[in-house]
Amino acid sequence: MDYKASLDTLCKVMTAGVFVLFIAIGQKNIRAILAANGDTTTVLIHGSSFLLLVAIILGSYLFSTQSYTVTDSELIIHRPIKDKVVNIADITEISAVDTADFSGTIRTFGNVGLFGYYGKYHNSKIGNMTWYVTQRENRILVRTQQGEKLILSPDDISLVDKVQGLRQDK
Repeated sequence: MDYKASLDTLCKVMTAGVFVLFIAIGQKNIRAILAANGDTTTVLIHGSSFLLLVAIILGSYLFSTQSYTVTDSELIIHRPIKDKVVNIADITEISAVDTADFSGTIRTFGNVGLFGYYGKYHNSKIGNMTWYVTQRENRILVRTQQGEKLILSPDDISLVDKVQGLRQDK
């Protein structure tokens, strides 16, 4: 069964804001390159800056969560670059998580707002975790036998019941 992963308003606003900012900066870079008249230093600096902006947008999109799928044996987190696949048999716990459980969460290597919230995070209650989140509602904690703690945010929270039902059938 497929589960949508819609961006919340904050993500939409932040993504649009970053696009507008990067377009403005990129436009200045292109103008500087065109006006460089062969000055290698100017072309390298502004060309590198422009490529960095493109890499940030592209990289952020490629690692963003698009949707979730639950099959008879797998929980699949769909991303443009590579899906994250978790075997249902490896899941030791899956449950909805309250917003209070995320107080004091810090980003250790992740993204906040550009196409979602994803990457590595930590807090004292849950510990180290990997987020595949698109909204700040409907957050689900998935613990695996390998010690992974994954945070998901499907539009439909019934994903928890579906996975729990499959775990009991095994």
